[in-house]
Amino acid sequence: MENLSLGLIVIGFLLLVAALFPATHICRIAQNRGWQVLLALVLFFICGYLAFAHQVYRTENDSPLVLGLSVILMLGAVFVIVVVRLSRASLLQLQDIAESERYQARHDSLTQLENRQECTKHIEQCITKGRAFSVLLLDINNFKQVNDALGHFFGDKLLIAFAIKIRSLDTRGCKVFRMGGDEFVIVTYSASETELFALNNALLKTFSDGLVVDDVQVDVFYSAGARIFCVEEKPSVTELLKHADIAMYAAKSSRQSLVIFDQTLHDGVEAEFELFNALKRALNSNQLEVYYQPLVCGHSNEVHGLEALLRWRDTCGAFISPMTFIPIAEKNNYIKQISTFVIERVFSELSHFLTIEPNVTVHINLSCQDFHGRYLINQLVELQSKYNVRPNCVVFELTESMVMDDVDQAKYMIGMLIDMGFSVSIDDFGTGFSSFSMLRELPISQIKVDRSFVTSCLDSDKDQAIVETTIYLANRLGCSVVAEGVENSKTAAYLNSKGCHYLQGYYISEALERESAKQWLHSHRVVKKVLKR
Repeated sequence: MENLSLGLIVIGFLLLVAALFPATHICRIAQNRGWQVLLALVLFFICGYLAFAHQVYRTENDSPLVLGLSVILMLGAVFVIVVVRLSRASLLQLQDIAESERYQARHDSLTQLENRQECTKHIEQCITKGRAFSVLLLDINNFKQVNDALGHFFGDKLLIAFAIKIRSLDTRGCKVFRMGGDEFVIVTYSASETELFALNNALLKTFSDGLVVDDVQVDVFYSAGARIFCVEEKPSVTELLKHADIAMYAAKSSRQSLVIFDQTLHDGVEAEFELFNALKRALNSNQLEVYYQPLVCGHSNEVHGLEALLRWRDTCGAFISPMTFIPIAEKNNYIKQISTFVIERVFSELSHFLTIEPNVTVHINLSCQDFHGRYLINQLVELQSKYNVRPNCVVFELTESMVMDDVDQAKYMIGMLIDMGFSVSIDDFGTGFSSFSMLRELPISQIKVDRSFVTSCLDSDKDQAIVETTIYLANRLGCSVVAEGVENSKTAAYLNSKGCHYLQGYYISEALERESAKQWLHSHRVVKKVLKR
């Protein structure tokens, strides 16, 4: 019985010794005083087991009490090692969970690149070091079109493939981050224009063969803006990213792969920002005006209609060109408010013209952003009811480029307008790349030949051929034709001889404010022909 007692004590002793490693590991990873106390107790128990074993061996006591105590001590050691091992496993699991959460907090879940927050921290660290570096902001061109055409899952895979390509590029000293969407940031210690363009060339070479996603070959192009950090300037993180963003949009607008930020870009953006704020103030304070330019029949000089043109006077009374402020409104997603203002102003003033000539039509220009969603349709329903407008008196003009951006959406929206009773005309015809197919696909009533061809058609054989071909094709397809930019009688006579239906330009009349347009209508008859729908 004495040997059995000693055996049980030794087993307990060995179990306690085995518990030392996990207990020590717990103290290292938990760094909590309670676990340190546990380790001390395990060491104390080991000493106690040794002392009890020595006492049993020395006294040769084989009583049932000693055997019972030996069993208890052995089971106590089993309990200790089980508790310590389970505690260690639980702590390791919690540690893995915490590490995973920290990783997820620092990284983008889709591409596994470090995220916006980590990008900000890294740039702050680079600024603190006081060493020159650069921030590049990349945006994938036409990613939205790929997403819409092939689906969001495909778009996600494309982003992953794009991120892998950037991350695998051997660019010493570079760190890559995903900011969100299809925007990525590269922070590099390349701090000269030469080095940045060399880096850009390496990126272009990397993507020269495109990307293969789900066995689909995708040509990938990007626009990048760079901001070089100079210690003397001491810009903030926000300013660096903002300036890189400005340069990136400049690259996108100019169709370049890389633009480096400079003061000229900064001044241009500030001027745009000021003009945009002034435009919002002008709209809210009713400073914008709608002028009307007549369209007349080519062979009889009778009035066909009026085109509504937006005008904006500055504080000095000079007109600000729509070519200046309309793109800024579109860039800032403010064009829908502008379009709604023009439509409501025309609808409210249309009755003034109809009292003079009940068959006059008014042409209203729309933007490509007006075709996104149902905002336009909802506004037309509300304003048509409010002003009791006859839809056959309104023609909406769409530029060829905006239609070609999304032909299916354009067909849908044009169909909605026609169902409501409005007519549709294609403006600036001939400046795009798919004009003839567009004539076949879209249910349009009229096309307007762009002024760039009309103004020089008497001097350029090529422009003359474009004008004559457009008139012939439109006639064959049952569409009426308007020639914009008619500046003299010779051009008017030439267009009339070629069968152009309607003329518009300074030779006919400049754009007139409402009262002048009413007087002009009084002196002309209106063509009774209504556009087909």
